[in-house]
Amino acid sequence: MSGNAKTYRDLFQEIYEKYGIQTTTQFHVNPDKQISEEKYQEALKAYSILPAIFDDTFGRNEDA
Repeated sequence: MSGNAKTYRDLFQEIYEKYGIQTTTQFHVNPDKQISEEKYQEALKAYSILPAIFDDTFGRNEDA
């Protein structure tokens, strides 16, 4: 992969910054392992829907 290839570390950092999600998945992969742009974007898309699912399932906390 090229020198600017993204890693799982990049992915988990972006997921946290964009969606406030921290996942234990990061403890099960090598954070420095490079992943393809396609897989990176697929993972971002998957994580992007989680906040809405949690809001629908558990309700939005209006006090937060």
